[in-house]
Amino acid sequence: MYAIDTNILVYAHNLSSPLYQKARSFLKSILLEINGTEKTIIGIPLQVCAEFVNVCTRQNVGTPLSIPEAIGILRLYIEVLEIPVIYPKPTQLQTFLTLLETTTTRKKVFDVALAATLKDNNVAGLYTVNVDDFKDFPFLQVENPLA
Repeated sequence: MYAIDTNILVYAHNLSSPLYQKARSFLKSILLEINGTEKTIIGIPLQVCAEFVNVCTRQNVGTPLSIPEAIGILRLYIEVLEIPVIYPKPTQLQTFLTLLETTTTRKKVFDVALAATLKDNNVAGLYTVNVDDFKDFPFLQVENPLA
């Protein structure tokens, strides 16, 4: 399974983003691939859901969404399309602290938290535009599907 990072969702739902079409096409192709299969190939981490609402509702985003619109988008993915949510496990704090010990900057704290959730859930990879932010986690296959 691969997780989807916040930036992919934000670009796919921000009409002003130069990556809007690429992100939207990528998500559509993944959703079509899922349709008719029993295999779960993507999930959305809980942290990404929170970050998505935070980022896409900011006034500096270009075409910000309202909070109800952002909630509607998340409900579409989770309830209608049945994309699983990847929740933190009770072991996440220890995994987070262990991974954080290899980090030298506070700027990576949220990336480390996301990586800990993925590691604890045995998620193989992450789709993100920010590939370099996750290069220090050898347990993750990180791909930029918009490159």
